[in-house]
Amino acid sequence: METDPDEKLLPVRREVPLPGRQRTAAVRGGAMERLARATIALAQVAPRLNELALARQAEAEREAERAKDVAGLASRMGEALTETVSSLHSTSSEVGELTGSIRRIASQTSLIAVNASIAAAHAGADGRAFSVLANEIKSLSVETDSAAGSVESKIARLRSSAERTAEVVGMGVRGSGRADAVGLARLLDRMRESEESATAQAEEAGELATLAIRLRELADEMIGAVGAFRLGAHGRAEAVMEELRLDPLLVRGEKAHQERALRSAIDRNSFIELAYATDARGLQVTQNVAPGDFLARYGNSGVGRDWSRRPWFRGALATDGVFASDVYRSAATDEFCLTISASYGEGPQPAGVVAVDVNFRQLLGA
Repeated sequence: METDPDEKLLPVRREVPLPGRQRTAAVRGGAMERLARATIALAQVAPRLNELALARQAEAEREAERAKDVAGLASRMGEALTETVSSLHSTSSEVGELTGSIRRIASQTSLIAVNASIAAAHAGADGRAFSVLANEIKSLSVETDSAAGSVESKIARLRSSAERTAEVVGMGVRGSGRADAVGLARLLDRMRESEESATAQAEEAGELATLAIRLRELADEMIGAVGAFRLGAHGRAEAVMEELRLDPLLVRGEKAHQERALRSAIDRNSFIELAYATDARGLQVTQNVAPGDFLARYGNSGVGRDWSRRPWFRGALATDGVFASDVYRSAATDEFCLTISASYGEGPQPAGVVAVDVNFRQLLGA
């Protein structure tokens, strides 16, 4: 049942079909029906392609962001490590200079202690106290020299450890001769490559999503063009309508009986999505009759709606036979549909119009 564009039906073609529009002659050999089936298949694939492309685009963007975060963290770690190694080199050099001074002082102190011991020996009994002091100075000199040696040893190990760490993570010590250091620097390169790759994938996925949208648009245009031909499928739907318009329950004009006739037509023909009837003024007199879950989607409303300006209503009144609308896309199911309609009644003037919304894919057996 065609409604306003902001309601449940979205016309595929922009122009409004005129009542009594003449279709092309029947196309033999089933070529157009095969084309219609292929077009419908394309229309079903395109949204899925778009969905997958958008999902891949989102994942690629997340991957690029994660790679960027890791690269940033690794870069900051590298900068901190470089600063630490540089600082350690500077500090160890200063410590080395200090230990050298300590060793020189210790050597001089030791020499003083020796001279003091000699002087104390020459002084005899008067030089005993001075001799004790000389021994203390000598002992202190030895301990100072030993401490300086320990400091030198520890700072040397610390420098060596820092240099090995820097070399392993790829921040390399100049002159190490390592042509391709592995570690943090290599990780940075890989993270940058990963970010660039993921960004490129996101862009390609976005282009694929755009292509999927265009494929859907092309399918809509193609099915609209194919639907303008009179196919064997149209004849099958029109035959159902010819039978329905003459059903005594429908012609009798009582709402309950008419709805029984519509229900019977739906039960016999699985391609019918919705059936309804109006009076001669175009006001809907039956509920919307639909199979299974369509009742939940469309609801059973519709009584009293004015369809007098709809092409399917005007087309049915303008012809003695059956009117078939252009193909449109249903907003309820996103399927391609068309509306088949015809006037009904016992007298010379029609009592109203009966119409069915037909799933074009199912009608074609696609």
